[in-house]
Amino acid sequence: MAVAVIADIISSRESASRDDVQRGVEQAAMEVDRTYPWALQKWYPTVGDEFQAAFRTVDDALLSTLYLQLALPDGVGCRFGIGLGGMVPVESRLGDRIQDGPGWWAARDAVDRAHELADTRLPSTRSWFLVDPDSSAHERAIEGPVNAYLAARDHLIDDIAPRARRAVFLLWCGYPQKRIAEIERVSPSAVSQTLNKPSVLALRLGAETLEMGVRPRRVY
Repeated sequence: MAVAVIADIISSRESASRDDVQRGVEQAAMEVDRTYPWALQKWYPTVGDEFQAAFRTVDDALLSTLYLQLALPDGVGCRFGIGLGGMVPVESRLGDRIQDGPGWWAARDAVDRAHELADTRLPSTRSWFLVDPDSSAHERAIEGPVNAYLAARDHLIDDIAPRARRAVFLLWCGYPQKRIAEIERVSPSAVSQTLNKPSVLALRLGAETLEMGVRPRRVY
């Protein structure tokens, strides 16, 4: 059992420069992998506007998708499908990293579910989690609590200005506030106000709770 994650770039076809969007997501993914290097399979682009990654635990997947949402450049968003289930490699002479299995099927269905919710009265929805129906009762039981967390998490992220999300990510990477202000080209007071917003503090509390049983993050 492992956790498969599919990230779907939102409205990529409508972007003025598809290349710029791709580079922006790839840069953010590399920063997340450096900061939180515990993936079984690091973020990598696949066909079209998708990225994939695989993790040992649900907590690892939740943390990585949280960091990636914060690290994305202004104006770029991703939708995440997280699936718990078996994954098997598929032999191929033409490519590598070919995998299949219930974990990936669950992740694909989760992406679709997140999209459905975002198209209704919950436009802030960016993530959903599904467990392979053939998994144990214990594994299926976590589906509800995880999705409750994701629904609240996505709403909190939506409450933070897109440009300010990067400041939050940099702080969690270990950057001092003065350096963050220089990178983002804003005043130190603006950074301080952003980092002390209740939504940011709530996100950090959630992340710290997930990290309690996880290895320490690597800081730049």
